[in-house]
Amino acid sequence: MYKAQLRGIFKLMGKIIKMGLTGGIASGKSEVGRILSAKGIPVIDMDKIGKVLLDSDLGLQKDILSAFGEEAKTHDQIDRNKLRALIFSSPEHRKKLEGIMHPRIRKEFERRAEEEAAKGTKMIVCEAALLIESGYRHSLDKLTVVIAPEDTRMARLLAREPVSPELAKKMFQAQVTDQQRLALADYVIENKSDFEALANQVEALLTKWKSEGLID
Repeated sequence: MYKAQLRGIFKLMGKIIKMGLTGGIASGKSEVGRILSAKGIPVIDMDKIGKVLLDSDLGLQKDILSAFGEEAKTHDQIDRNKLRALIFSSPEHRKKLEGIMHPRIRKEFERRAEEEAAKGTKMIVCEAALLIESGYRHSLDKLTVVIAPEDTRMARLLAREPVSPELAKKMFQAQVTDQQRLALADYVIENKSDFEALANQVEALLTKWKSEGLID
C-alpha cells in the first residue's frame, strides 16, 4: 500500500527520483553506470560533464586559469595533466577547483533531471566519484555505492592510466574510504570478481528497485 501511495505522490508532483552512484577510484562505478544505461535507466556521468565543460566553457577556463595561473597551463591553455597533479598535491588546490567546477556541473545535472522528469521518467542516476566529498549526496534521494578491495583498485588504476604509484596513492587519499561510503549507502555492489558477477549484481539491484517502486 505504501509503495503505491509513494508512486502516486511522485507522479502527482512530477518528481523524479535522483539516485546517486559512487565509489572509489577504479571501483567499477562507471561500469555499473554503463550497465544501468543499457537497461534503459538515464545515467548522468558528472565527471564527463566536467570534462565537457572544461573543453567548452570559456568562462570556466578563465576562472581556472585565474585561480591557478602558469602552474595549470601549457601554451595558454589548460593542461589537464598539470591540473590533476596540482590538485592532488594540495587539499587547498583541490577545494579551490571543486569550488569553481562543482556548481556548474550540478546545474547541468539538475537541468537534465528536469528534462527527464518532464518526460515522465521515474528515476535518474547521478554518477560521480565525489558525491560524498562534495556534499551533493544530500541533494539526492538514494545512494548506491560500488566497493572493491583497495589493492584491486590500485592495480586497475595503474593498468589503465599513465600515473605514477605516488600520484595514484594521493588520488586514493583525496577520497573518503569505503567505510565512510557504506555508512551513507542505501544499496551496495561489491566488484571484486569479473564482469559477469558485476552484471548479476546490477540485475539484482534492478529487481530490488522495481520491488520498491523506484522504477517500472
